Amino acid sequence: MTVNTSLPQKRVAPDPWDIGFGVIVFIGALLALFVWFPLDIRGGFFNINQIGRSEPGDAFFPILLASALALLSLIQMALVLLRPTPSDASVQAKLTLENVKFLTLFLIITSSGLAIMFWLGPVVVWAMRETGLIDATYRQLTDTAPYKYLGYVVGGFLMTISLIAWTEGRVRLLSVLTVSVMLALFILIFDILLNNVLLPPNAEF
Repeated sequence: MTVNTSLPQKRVAPDPWDIGFGVIVFIGALLALFVWFPLDIRGGFFNINQIGRSEPGDAFFPILLASALALLSLIQMALVLLRPTPSDASVQAKLTLENVKFLTLFLIITSSGLAIMFWLGPVVVWAMRETGLIDATYRQLTDTAPYKYLGYVVGGFLMTISLIAWTEGRVRLLSVLTVSVMLALFILIFDILLNNVLLPPNAEF
């Protein structure tokens, strides 16, 4: 009896790509927390307002986001190390054309969504101002509905639903409803309940 050695050999080992991704995200989060934010953000984690109440400062949300990324990257690495999956040892560590295509499409979707999020509001206001419908600039309307919601809602919805549809291979009503509810929830929290916070990217204008 002979054994066919031409078949791909499977092994149970941590995927170096998953570990590498986790390491890069973790290092980036630490650099943001201990180098970037201290040098670039003047406000603290909490500030005291004019009436003596404590409220989130300029560093509040960036620190929460970077801390969440650091934690998630540690969880990612721990899961990979504790629960390795069988993989093809001959191709596991190779960068393929499919990897490049995946990364390229992911960057196109996210960069397009962020561009819409950043520029849609200002462009709409500019067009309305040019046609005489309004007199204000977008800077004056960054905290005024519905202008402040334009980029956030449209860009956030298109980016998120595109990534979900790409992953699932189709657009489902449940996905559309989930994204819509999450966007509304974030508006409720960050725009209504936290009245000293502007939805992205309005604080940039």
